[in-house]
Amino acid sequence: MAVVIRLTVAPATREQFDALDDRVGKAMDAAGGPPARLMSHVVHPEGDGFVVSDVWRSEAEGVAYVDHTLRALITDVGLPDGQMQVAPVWSFARP
Repeated sequence: MAVVIRLTVAPATREQFDALDDRVGKAMDAAGGPPARLMSHVVHPEGDGFVVSDVWRSEAEGVAYVDHTLRALITDVGLPDGQMQVAPVWSFARP
């Protein structure tokens, strides 16, 4: 079952997010592209930080990516560990 994974990182500035985004992009390039089971990705500001919201084909794959890849990159740029929430997806559509 598809899930949405929200990772809230705060406090964080736009500059810190940009540094993280650059590292994530380089890691994806080195891996040959985005993870195959990632269905959608969006980041938006919230409060004094930002939220990463991803839709994954399965909870296990999404949580593994966050725990083994994204959290390491977050730590590398000096940001605090994010708070993760996982919820089932009942409907998903792309235009």
